[in-house]
Amino acid sequence: DTFDGLKLAVVGFSNSDLTTLIFPGNLDPFVVANATTTVNAEAARLRSKSKINVIVAVGHEGATDGTLTNPSGPLIDLADSLTGVDAIIGDHTNFQVITKRPNGILVTENLSKGVRFTRVRLVVDTNTKTVVYKTADFHKPWDIGVTPDPAIQAKINDLTAQLQPILGTVIGSSSVEILRSDVCGRLDGRLCESLVGDTATDAMRTAYSSIGVEFAITNSGGLRDRLTCPPAGGGTGFCPSFTPPPYLITRGQVLAVLPFGNVVVTLNVTGAELKTMLENGVSLMPSAQGRFPQVSGLCFSYDIEAPAGSRVTGAVRQAPDGSCTGAAIDLTGASNYKIAENDFMSTGGDGYPNFFARATTQNIMDQVVADYITANSPIHPVIQARIHCVDANPGSGNDCPAGSP
Repeated sequence: DTFDGLKLAVVGFSNSDLTTLIFPGNLDPFVVANATTTVNAEAARLRSKSKINVIVAVGHEGATDGTLTNPSGPLIDLADSLTGVDAIIGDHTNFQVITKRPNGILVTENLSKGVRFTRVRLVVDTNTKTVVYKTADFHKPWDIGVTPDPAIQAKINDLTAQLQPILGTVIGSSSVEILRSDVCGRLDGRLCESLVGDTATDAMRTAYSSIGVEFAITNSGGLRDRLTCPPAGGGTGFCPSFTPPPYLITRGQVLAVLPFGNVVVTLNVTGAELKTMLENGVSLMPSAQGRFPQVSGLCFSYDIEAPAGSRVTGAVRQAPDGSCTGAAIDLTGASNYKIAENDFMSTGGDGYPNFFARATTQNIMDQVVADYITANSPIHPVIQARIHCVDANPGSGNDCPAGSP
């Protein structure tokens, strides 16, 4: 874009781990290039060939830790490695950032899903044609005074009316509220055990226990909403209003939790392979990532101070009452277990081992969860310390998430 003789360019980039975040193969034939190399090369080309005065990099990469003005994570690492870029705008991790890096680049990221938007201001000296001041601030979006387009609103109303009797069907209930957030308070459930994770994996394990499934694992990144309806009704699950307890669950709310159409698969793994799966799930801790595992049938401990790949210290079976007091699980190649996971994970998604060649495809995951709720309502999920973080040196190195069992 050109502004009164000044030229501004926007350079895009994506997550370095994009291929593991989407269903394997869905990006083909495209590849993800190194963001540092590519953005730097494009910035240099734009400034020299096209006489661009201002360059902003925009991409789906985020900060994962630290504070508003002193963050850390992939977005910050990228910003610190760039040259010739005035500002970088990130996303993906639902983390607020406004910071100016040592190389002069302004970095900002706002909360996701329209909760906030960021205004970035770059002041350019018209004589030197260079940026002399840069700042950003967060704003809450409002729709005051905005009138919906009648034609679009009519179409939305028609589709809602068609979906309501299907997705608004109450299929069961829970004695407690089942939120997406985990026991450590992370809203997207990617740091610790969550009730929605427990319920989903319990459903997977129970559905296929008759064919020998002992354990179930699913990635937290695939669990996208609360399972119980909000008492006020509405929401994404076509929920009626009600007075709890119990907390109602609709078919639409199950789909809100599991919107990707994933399929449950069952397969045999050795104890060593099971350990590899658990290791992958906690490999990036304490950074909150979608690969963080929710489990059923087993409880495991991990040392957050240990190197990634060597963190899992042991696992036990859940006892009949659900407590983590069962027999020890052999996490070596000498043992074999039958597990359930989702097809995204089984094909290498989120960094999990690619076991798809040996997996048996079962039912769609949201139907498995819906059937479990209907058959067992009211359900009574409780946090059982299925995932236990150990830190021998709190305050030094990596720390367990606050509130972790």
